[in-house]
Amino acid sequence: MKKKIIIVSVSIICLAIGSFIYLQMDDSKQVSETYLQTLIYQDANHDLVPVSLNVHNQMELETDIRNKIDLMQSSQLQAYGLYPVIDSQLEVQSVELQDHMLTVSFNDCLYSNQDALNIIEALTYVLTDYDDVNQLKIQIDGKDVTYLPNSTVPLNHLTHDLGLNNFEEASTFLHQSVPVMVYQEKTIADYLYYVPTTLRISESDSLEEQVQTILNHINSKIHLLNASLDNQVLTLELDSNLLLDNERIDKTLEELIILSLTSLDNVKDVDILINGESVRNQETSQIHYNYIKI
Repeated sequence: MKKKIIIVSVSIICLAIGSFIYLQMDDSKQVSETYLQTLIYQDANHDLVPVSLNVHNQMELETDIRNKIDLMQSSQLQAYGLYPVIDSQLEVQSVELQDHMLTVSFNDCLYSNQDALNIIEALTYVLTDYDDVNQLKIQIDGKDVTYLPNSTVPLNHLTHDLGLNNFEEASTFLHQSVPVMVYQEKTIADYLYYVPTTLRISESDSLEEQVQTILNHINSKIHLLNASLDNQVLTLELDSNLLLDNERIDKTLEELIILSLTSLDNVKDVDILINGESVRNQETSQIHYNYIKI
């Protein structure tokens, strides 16, 4: 009888372990099949806000682009204080990718919108966020356009460097500077978001000057002691006034620093040293912000 009980018990344990492993594998499969897409919405002040939405299947390029435009025309995020940048009447007529140039033709709804700069920035940021796309060309009714009314941004060379919330429209300055997106925390409809502003930093500035300019926009209390770049890792030495009681820095502040500084050319990661010791809390790849599950 005891032997029988032992056999049954072992069988139950094996079944439980097998079920646990199966569930773990099934969960990992769901995670691998879910990927985040960054779309752009705006708040009531017309500030552009990048939002990470979960999408459960990957699509062919043209279908993916049409789906993104549809989502950015939607009002389903109004409860989160976010509104569509793209007019509901805007239609995608055609999509073509050739030699890393993505050409998208829209209907003439683009001409009639007053928020031309916001639309250009939103479309450029989202549609150049593909590995195979280096540049975006916008057409209207199949014809090339160089400018839109209410905007002086030239449409013949749109790249990811255009950024978001870029209030400097002078095209000559765009080519004489380094574009960086600096993130700050903003409360919108009782939700906290990381909202970027695109700054243009002089190419003649040293690395330390560029870094300090960015840090000043994040938080004026950040005092940079030294900055160095090696193998695409930017190492910062900061003053100890940022340390909390646990000898770490605030997690939000850390993320704002990393997100902002990785927009610099040739910077893939950031290490933060205080009193000679690293105070990084997490890997750069683990930073997910403005995530909304739909």
